[in-house]
Amino acid sequence: MALNKRALGIAAALLLFAALVALQVWRTPKPQLPPVAKLPDGSTLRLAKVSFGTAHFPPGPWWRPLAQRLPADWQRRFGVVTGPGLSTTTPSLGVWLEQEKAGNHLRWEFALVDEHGAEVTMTAASTHESSATGGPSLTGRAFTAFPRRGKMVLLRIYERAPAGGRTLQASFHFANPTLGPHPEWRPQPPPARLRQGDLEITFKQLQAGVGGGYKSRGPTQGEETWARAEFDVKENGVASEVWFPDGIVLSDATGNQIRQNSWSSGVQAGVAHLRWGPYLWPSEAAWKISVEFMRNHEKAVFSTNELIVVTGLALPATDAVTELNLSTNRLGHTVRVLGLSSGKGKFGDRHSRMRSPGIHIEVDVSPELGTSKRLSVLNVRDDQGRKVESRGYGSSNSSYSFGYEPKPDAKRLDFTLAVQEVVIGEFVVKPELFAPEKSLGK
Repeated sequence: MALNKRALGIAAALLLFAALVALQVWRTPKPQLPPVAKLPDGSTLRLAKVSFGTAHFPPGPWWRPLAQRLPADWQRRFGVVTGPGLSTTTPSLGVWLEQEKAGNHLRWEFALVDEHGAEVTMTAASTHESSATGGPSLTGRAFTAFPRRGKMVLLRIYERAPAGGRTLQASFHFANPTLGPHPEWRPQPPPARLRQGDLEITFKQLQAGVGGGYKSRGPTQGEETWARAEFDVKENGVASEVWFPDGIVLSDATGNQIRQNSWSSGVQAGVAHLRWGPYLWPSEAAWKISVEFMRNHEKAVFSTNELIVVTGLALPATDAVTELNLSTNRLGHTVRVLGLSSGKGKFGDRHSRMRSPGIHIEVDVSPELGTSKRLSVLNVRDDQGRKVESRGYGSSNSSYSFGYEPKPDAKRLDFTLAVQEVVIGEFVVKPELFAPEKSLGK
């Protein structure tokens, strides 16, 4: 009797497995064009798999995704691969590519194109590289932002040249795994305006696909593309030179959301601008933009509860540190000024977030500032009263490194840190489109 029950259980499991197989085959989107391309070096690159979700498993037998649903002891018995090659915290597009011989993918860049011809170069949220002995190399990329509206998506792969510029390596069409339907957002009626205390921010315009600057034409294939937004900023009813945009988060109605990877910004005669990339696909009826405004540390007046003043801190010797270990509270955060580092010098096991030469001001903040506050360094001068030029800064989570290049005869530094609140302006607006291509190109 027990044997019969076991046999029935196995039969039921096999029937369920067969049903899941049929469902999986029916639901799996298929590429619409032959998914093979010849690379300039003569090797073959194949689009092996496309998936959607938070876990993306490498290509394998057709039954492996279903076998991964079996009990753990059954998976061990059949030698089923249980770990995903790509994973993201939010649903993403997973793309797997097989190359007939191992290649150098360090300079590869990936662009995603929607059905209107709008191309955006996108950084992957998760990556995978592997190569089997005697077999093809496998490249995986997971994109949390991609064109989710439309039947087809086009993937373009570029190679970045060491001297600048890039060349197209391969293109692949595939079916959109999240066709929808999706809701549609409508832009705010003008003027889109935000008021917070004495500050008034009015959205002026948003341009996407403007290449290296202002261009009325659309970008050609592979051209560097950017987005640019402009705002009128007033404080107490007067055009302000103090507040400027220092970050932006973009989202659309299909579920895409990205924070910019690089940007430049400024303000002139009360008109603040922000230029960044990557952005979302401008074919959408509207984007929601959350723009973070902060005060210019050279023009703003800060209160004493925002500032930390350090004077007469000795410059460290080469590959050494000058320890200060000053700790205080500003705006609900513990700010710890570790001191100055030079070259390979470091504080304990903490590594500098800057790799540039010169002197680094090392600071830790707890809890993390997030996007609602900013930490900056003001008025850095040496012991002879000379202004010390900045070499940029690096940060990771709650650790900051601010780089400076003192004169060779300087012996000490004076500087001030400022922690300030950020004003976030949220607008739902329509990007001004470049002239799109008529159809998906190769």
